[in-house]
Amino acid sequence: DERIDAYSRLVETQRRLHRAFDRSLRESVGISIVWYEALLRLGRSKQDHVPINELGDALDLSSGGATRLVDRLVDQGYVERATCPTDRRVAWIGLTAEGRRVLAEATAVHLRDLELHFASRLTATQAESLKTVLQRLRDG
Repeated sequence: DERIDAYSRLVETQRRLHRAFDRSLRESVGISIVWYEALLRLGRSKQDHVPINELGDALDLSSGGATRLVDRLVDQGYVERATCPTDRRVAWIGLTAEGRRVLAEATAVHLRDLELHFASRLTATQAESLKTVLQRLRDG
């Protein structure tokens, strides 16, 4: 069935790229692709601090998974916890100076890898079409 074939190609491609990006970031910067995505989301946030549950939702992690990830990032000095001033039950996290430095280093590596494994293999028209299709699928 063409639907199964198309979806299988999408999943296989995503997995291959994910493995390549993860391997490169681990070798070059010492962080996983999951850590990079967490740092990137924090770095792109319009707020200085983000609720842990919001980061977990964005990364599709359970509450416990998000807490464990944040614990590891705190241990490395990449993020810091803060208490929400209006609700002490809410834990916030934000990037430290070291987290920003690692994010910048990892982003340079990731951009290089995106060019090598992704962008260079598509024409401008194909890239735009792919972006449109993926946006439509993501938005439902």
